Amino acid sequence: MLLFAAGGCLAGCGIREAGLADRCTDVMREAFPGGGIEVTSVEAQAEMSGGIARVDGVRKKVAPGGGILRDVAVECRFEDGILTGFRWIAGPLH
Repeated sequence: MLLFAAGGCLAGCGIREAGLADRCTDVMREAFPGGGIEVTSVEAQAEMSGGIARVDGVRKKVAPGGGILRDVAVECRFEDGILTGFRWIAGPLH
């Protein structure tokens, strides 16, 4: 009974599991800490047992046209809610 009450409180308090795009955004920022990445677009496709998310961003601390890439993008793959793949599509160090 206590577990049921706690679960009801969590649901009622607005705490929920993050979506694929939100989780991918978090992983991107953790993979490049201090990168100052501002997210510009996110998209996610859910599949039967998982999904794919893509996150695009801009490194605000990098000047346009410099030797370091300003635009970044990542792709995350999930299976049964578990991150199974992560790759940089653009940037951050090329």
